[in-house]
Amino acid sequence: FICMEKLRDARLCPHCSKLCCFSCIRRWLTEQRAQCPHCRAPLQLRELVNCRWAEEVTQQLDTLQLCNLNKHEENEKDKCENHHEKLSVFCWTCKKCICHQCALWGGMHGGHTFKPLAEIYEQHVTKVNEEVAKLRRRLMELISLVQEVERNVEAVRSAKDERVREIRNAVEMMIARLDTQLKNKLITLMGQ
Repeated sequence: FICMEKLRDARLCPHCSKLCCFSCIRRWLTEQRAQCPHCRAPLQLRELVNCRWAEEVTQQLDTLQLCNLNKHEENEKDKCENHHEKLSVFCWTCKKCICHQCALWGGMHGGHTFKPLAEIYEQHVTKVNEEVAKLRRRLMELISLVQEVERNVEAVRSAKDERVREIRNAVEMMIARLDTQLKNKLITLMGQ
């Protein structure tokens, strides 16, 4: 209430519970009078109550104001540029949403074909839902294909592991046979 702006670092007067910015009330108490500018009760800087919650409330109010501003802008988008009325008719010829006055009084849309906007909306919703259903079916097909590929990959891995084991066994048997043959030849040579 001193600077009439948004609260910054809010402080509360313990006498009248009025909120003000800390910098504003400090300046008031040091440069003007040692009393509350609202209730005129004697006041010292150390008596002020720190209001941490006030900043949160201010931020939430700002957010609400932004939301209301955005809603207002969106409502303006749904209005006719010429008559500032709600768009309620679809000009089939121009493929454009218009207000009922644009449809009734001709102008740019004289002789055009019109349909209720709600009907066109329902058609579009149905079309979008059909496309979503197609995409879901395709997704399910793709998931099925991916699962099949994963099963095939697992089968190939298993087959590879089996082949590797077979090859290892064959190599170990060959090494054992060669070792046996080498020992036999060495024994024969030592005997000679």
